[in-house]
Parts: sequence; structure tokens; C-alpha cells
Amino acid sequence: MKRIAVLGMGSIFLFAGSSKAGFLIDFEASVGAIQQKPSGYVSYKPISDTDKIDVKNDAHLGDKTKPWAKFKFEHPIPIIPNIKLAYIPMKFDGSGVLSRDIRWGNYTYQANADYNLSVKLDRVDTTLYYNLPFINTATAGKLDVELGLNVRTIMFDGKLNGTTTGNQKVSESKSITLPIPMGHIAAEIKPINQVSLLGEFNYISYNKNTYYDYTAGLRLNSHGLISTPLKPFIEVGYRYEKLKLDEKDVKTDLKIKGGYALVGVRF
Repeated sequence: MKRIAVLGMGSIFLFAGSSKAGFLIDFEASVGAIQQKPSGYVSYKPISDTDKIDVKNDAHLGDKTKPWAKFKFEHPIPIIPNIKLAYIPMKFDGSGVLSRDIRWGNYTYQANADYNLSVKLDRVDTTLYYNLPFINTATAGKLDVELGLNVRTIMFDGKLNGTTTGNQKVSESKSITLPIPMGHIAAEIKPINQVSLLGEFNYISYNKNTYYDYTAGLRLNSHGLISTPLKPFIEVGYRYEKLKLDEKDVKTDLKIKGGYALVGVRF
């Protein structure tokens, strides 16, 4: 990838360290559900803009609710980064009648014929990050900031079933697995021990590609309420994602948004 512009990189990796003191290790795990409301377009080997399939107006892709699993591990060793892992499956299916001829892959699909579109965008996030201990110390633990690198591996699969201009029933698909490095910044504001406001932002822009997402959430913690090593919490919030991609004959400009809810434990 050329001219990669990522946030939160550079010298911060050399000077930032973990905010944990002593030999404490923190581990966090959460699972829940996230809404996925898609909009935008997808195309495969398009010749012109008319080959872009609008996922709402053309393919009528429906909204989905899918699971979301997250893991987080923090340690006190200054030079070694902390790590977060996350997985979100994502798959949409829709159908309609083409209002125009559309080029998809090696076929031209004819107008006024039924077709089915399936788009899968499963992703795995692997985030290496550092806490900024001076911010945590200066705010007496009320604000925690993380900077790092998120490698998001996208497993894309787009499949179109329909009728060609030669009146032939065909099905053509394209699958790619694409690791995308993204700058990562996250923050947690804790006005009181039982309540946290969380935000996260990932971003990259290179060549004709732009990819970013942000998350904003509210977490209710059991800190001080339950005297056990496991500290449960619940979290609700909103996530927005934009994927403008031009890779390996696949061109997309998709937006996926929706609310989420998680339950988890910290220890």
C-alpha cells in the first residue's frame, strides 16, 4: 500500500507506556449484539457508474443484527503494547428486478430480470496499543487514552445471481481477504467509578481507498458494588463505519451503522 496515512503512529510507540502500576494485569471480555444498517453501493469489474449496485434501492439489502465479541489484555511492561481483539460477522442478502443492464464480473446482466445479491464483510480486529499514563495520572484516573495500530482483516465475498443479456442464468462471485492497517485512538472518561463514557476511532486513507469507523458508548460498571475478582459491566452505544474500497476489481462505497449492546467482565 502506498501513501498510507494513519493516525496515532510514529514516535508515540517509542515513548508511551502502560498506565498500569506494579505487576497488575487486566483482562476484559464482552459479547453482545450490533445492528447493521447498510447503504451505498458495491460493484465488481465495473465499466461505468451504471454498474454500481445500490444496496438499498437496487438490491434491497435488509438490516441485520449480528454478534460482536471483544477481548482486551493490558499489562505493566512499558515497551510491549497491549492488545485488543474483536470479531464481527457481517452478511447481507437481497433481491430485486434490474432497471438497467449491469456489468458484474465477466457478465452483463439484463434489465427487467430478477436477480439476487449477497455481500459478506466479516472482519477481525487485532489492535496493538499503548495507554498514555501521564493523562491518566493528571486526571486522577478519570481519563484514559489509548493510541495504537489496528489491523482489520476483512473477508469480503460478493455474489450475484441473475440472467445475462444472452438470456442465460448465471452466478458469479468474488472473494478477497484484505488486511487493512488503521490508526487507532480510544478514550474512556470515568466521572464516577460506576459510569464510563467510551469512544473509539479507526482510520486509514491510501490511493483511492478510505476506511474509517467510530464508536461511542456508555458503560455501567459494578466497581465497588460487588466484591468479587470478576467485575461485570453492561455497555450500550452506537457504531458507524465507512468503507470506500478499490481493490482487486472490487469497488465499494458502503456505510454501515447501528446501535449495539454488550455484557462483559473485567478482572
